[in-house]
Amino acid sequence: MKPIIIRAEQILANWLQSEVPSLQYTIDEMRELRGDLLAREPDLAHRITEMRRRIIEEAVRRSGIDHAEAVSHHAIEVFLTARNTIDFFPGALDTLRALSGSYILGALSNGNADISRLGLNDIFSFGFSAEEVGLPKPAPDLFLQALRETGVGPESVVYVGDDPVLDIDAASAIGMRTVWMNSRAKPRGASEPGATITDIRDLPGAIAGIAQAPDTASH
Repeated sequence: MKPIIIRAEQILANWLQSEVPSLQYTIDEMRELRGDLLAREPDLAHRITEMRRRIIEEAVRRSGIDHAEAVSHHAIEVFLTARNTIDFFPGALDTLRALSGSYILGALSNGNADISRLGLNDIFSFGFSAEEVGLPKPAPDLFLQALRETGVGPESVVYVGDDPVLDIDAASAIGMRTVWMNSRAKPRGASEPGATITDIRDLPGAIAGIAQAPDTASH
């Protein structure tokens, strides 16, 4: 599990211990409720934020605590705030701000990273999560939503991602050009990225080497 999620779950656990002391479930024990919820509502499988909230609600209710739904909404806000409190890679913000002067920037997430909560509304023109759009990557839903938002064809998009399958292969499959951020020395996927970088500060040069049309959009 990623360090950001681990830290956010710990902050959530501390909040629950302080605000809901009679809760009979730990964060780890709550995960065991996932199967029961999915059996009743299979569509929750691709709605990770709502799934987490509903698990909390179920745990609160099973603990005999009143106002379980309200408690769960407070709890998920605590989690999302912590989830979107991050340290950016060195040079990331300056690089993205520079790119936003020349390209339309959008963010596509399988998870619950939120450009508003991250304070990136001045850089990104749009952001979509799988939860609000449809199926998560590598399904095409998020990529197609980005095309609808920008009004351009896939050949005019340079998609930047770090996962060789969920990002690079999936974006390539619908005709987008790609930049692979391979900072962790992962093995390549099935497709050849247009460029590979290991430092976010190299992104402008990578995009310039790929994109020719002035209206190219960039993720």
